[in-house]
Amino acid sequence: MMKKWGFETGKGLGRALQGRSEPISASTQKGRRGLGLKLKELEKAHIEFKPEDEVIQVQEEITWLQNDYKILPSSEEIIDWQNNRIEGERKNTINNETIFCDEILVLNVVNSKSVFARLDKTEMREARTRSNPFETIRGSIFLNRAAVKMANIDKACNFMFTEPPNVKSNELLYFADVCAGPGGFSEYVLWRKKWHAKGFGFTLKNENDFKLHDFYAGPCETFHPYYGPKNDGNVFDPENQIALKDLIMSQTENMGVHFMMSDGGFSVKGQENLQEILSKQLYLCQCLVALMIVRVNGHFVTKVFDLFTPFSVGLVYIMYRCFKRISIFKPNTSRPANSERYLICEGKLPNVGHIIDYLFKTNKRLLENSKTNDILELIPVEKLLSDNKFFDYVKSSNELIAQRQIIGLKKIAAYTENKNLIESKQAIMREQCLKYWGLPNQARTVPRRIDPLTKAQMLLQDALSVLEKSSYKYATKLSAENVKSTVLLNHCNWYCMPSSCGPNSPVENYTTFYLGMGRSQIYKYTDRGHWEQVNDLLIELPRKTLIYAEMVAEMRREERSLTKTYGLHIFDAFVLGGQNISGEYFIDRLELIELFCKALWKPIDRRFGSVRVKEFFPINCDIAKNLTVKIKIMKNGTKANGYYPKKYSYENDNDEAYYYVLRSIVFFKNTIHPWTCHYSSHKQQMYFYNQINNDSLWKLPSVGIANFAQTIQTRIIWNWASDKLLDMNKFIELLNTTSKSFKKT
Repeated sequence: MMKKWGFETGKGLGRALQGRSEPISASTQKGRRGLGLKLKELEKAHIEFKPEDEVIQVQEEITWLQNDYKILPSSEEIIDWQNNRIEGERKNTINNETIFCDEILVLNVVNSKSVFARLDKTEMREARTRSNPFETIRGSIFLNRAAVKMANIDKACNFMFTEPPNVKSNELLYFADVCAGPGGFSEYVLWRKKWHAKGFGFTLKNENDFKLHDFYAGPCETFHPYYGPKNDGNVFDPENQIALKDLIMSQTENMGVHFMMSDGGFSVKGQENLQEILSKQLYLCQCLVALMIVRVNGHFVTKVFDLFTPFSVGLVYIMYRCFKRISIFKPNTSRPANSERYLICEGKLPNVGHIIDYLFKTNKRLLENSKTNDILELIPVEKLLSDNKFFDYVKSSNELIAQRQIIGLKKIAAYTENKNLIESKQAIMREQCLKYWGLPNQARTVPRRIDPLTKAQMLLQDALSVLEKSSYKYATKLSAENVKSTVLLNHCNWYCMPSSCGPNSPVENYTTFYLGMGRSQIYKYTDRGHWEQVNDLLIELPRKTLIYAEMVAEMRREERSLTKTYGLHIFDAFVLGGQNISGEYFIDRLELIELFCKALWKPIDRRFGSVRVKEFFPINCDIAKNLTVKIKIMKNGTKANGYYPKKYSYENDNDEAYYYVLRSIVFFKNTIHPWTCHYSSHKQQMYFYNQINNDSLWKLPSVGIANFAQTIQTRIIWNWASDKLLDMNKFIELLNTTSKSFKKT
């Protein structure tokens, strides 16, 4: 057709043959790249990628480096390291760091990063999403990917973090989460352990802060952020490091946490190849804090990037010498094309104070930020090279991860060049990995809001009628007339607790049920049969918590100097943070409540009211001693019976001891008919007797346990402070005259 119009091959279009002589080529522009931009290195990587080189497997192998040294480095050895380490001008390249990794691999990693640094970030991110076989796992049910990384690492380490064998069932699991906002690591641990774990968080405030309101999977009420005396969360600050250590030691009976996690990082946009050099002080401070706060035999895991420089490898060597064994591990959840990996340290050794001191002083030097007199080594390279086992492990780890990284980068290049490529294993990897790690294969959802009446019905179910019996008017009142036929019928069956509730007590502190709906959403059950929100006391309770408690005015000093704060004191509990304890033995329930209160204790934030478990006492001749009161003068000049409860070890807030007005004593029964409790003078311990078949057992069978509902319904209240006919002396006299008849041998 064009020939008919006069076109001749090789000549231009137009009357004067001035136009194009060849067809217009199709556009070769890739994505949003600039017109004409061609990345030959990217095209080359695309050609070089071979799918068969990539290893995709659910069950990962973790390789440990065992510490065979019998002793820690001595103080003299530390001084020798310090005197012989190299210091000088700060490095601004990593290309020549080839002592601990093959030179070609280092250059390939550096060159690959450089290519992608020139690529449009959206195009790069989209190709990475399509190419990573583990990408669709994302954050699972948690607030971010970090939580799933911790689940991945925990499983690879046989759950040594969340199920350590040295933590007993009646103990809390203490952990610290440092440089880890918004808190994915902690949300995973709290999801796994619920309120039986207590966490301490330390991270930069504001934009990198913990997002406790987004902890949907685990109870954030037992996690306590701390930002140091300067309230900034700067882990480089020596004053913050010491304050964090002091706080944790004060809350863990001077033992430290069972493990610490750290996931620190910051943007290195445009300087990806210098990430290791730029992060050296972050590496150091995270390891330093771990040595300061992790208990003996505890564990530590921290994110690192490349480990090519003598400084980084020297730090790994120090941790290797301070723990029983270490591992450098890149989990599946860590994207294969980046330099990220995790240093895992198991079993901290004792007496590391002199090593802490060395790292502490080194950090102070780094804070000087000298470009001309930088610390380039923590340990002389000759020392690192002389330990063949350590050197071989680090070099092998670096080269294996570098090879995986190069394959991952080439794969991204292939997926960048061909936008039709999609990794076909993503769905199956998500399903299999979540199952292997023990995580639910479901989407993250916001907890459904339920009204308190419905929630209480869901928790109590068949025991719903106990709500009607919670009112003070339904409880049996102890008096001089019925004392022998109630409590003293067999006093070994009963325990007593002091109470601030009674005649003439303020309305707001009556004893009732309290329902926790998460954080400060607390409701109390009223005499009218309704649930109303607690607004006059700032406390936090995890979701699915139902307790029997009273609000108590906790007072300090007297008369005009008297100060008053409020706390919630728990008598008994039906369910604690989703754990139904209603069928446990009464004493066992109280021990769990004490552990629960210990987990909730706010070591720093004094805005919150205290949540405490009531003291309980057996009914014997020591009852008067246990319930001793002191006459206190109130602000209005009236006198009151002040009772000082014991202070628990974790309540070391340095506050003056508090007291509250003791108005009544509540008796709770721990057994049900036909089982009764008795004391064996021969064995010097309690035993249980069946009144029908005459069986005697040292352990109470489940059928003889008074469950929560039965304990509440059979409780007896003695309005001791206002009782003119039955005082403490008469009660003890009656106790002495009847106690002999209860003893069996």
